[in-house]
Amino acid sequence: MAELSAASINLPGLERASPAASGSRSAALDDALREASDYGLLVLGEIVRETIYQRIESTHQVRREEIPEKLGTFHKALQVVLGAPVKVIETLIAKDFYARLSLNFTAHNDWTIVEYFDNAKKVRELSLGLSKQHSNPVIVGPESGVVKSQRVWIMGSCLGSE
Repeated sequence: MAELSAASINLPGLERASPAASGSRSAALDDALREASDYGLLVLGEIVRETIYQRIESTHQVRREEIPEKLGTFHKALQVVLGAPVKVIETLIAKDFYARLSLNFTAHNDWTIVEYFDNAKKVRELSLGLSKQHSNPVIVGPESGVVKSQRVWIMGSCLGSE
């Protein structure tokens, strides 16, 4: 039997909306996280996804709309409801979340959805800050002052391009 991993799961036909359509940066992140959670849990089936949301709401007081504000509680609730498979589901959610934000995704064995979200938020803020200052972010080599690369790496996510 093949091992189930987030990288091997593809759900065709599920729309991946761009969060840029949302008003503020914060709202865009929140919308992307809610939609990525929907996408990640859909691998279990639509009825199971809705049952999980209902269970989390009744036992942990986290509604779907509150996931971004109560992400730590949502993570703990997923652990209780799903048990060991939570790692695969959270990685799938994180991978889709990064894709919605146009960020490069790198899986980390010891990260939960909380760490992925915090990292994406930092990378995105830095990316938006750099894009306001420079059209092309650069790293300058300390030994010669020569540009070494036009890529900036932060906690496994790449900003810029070569």
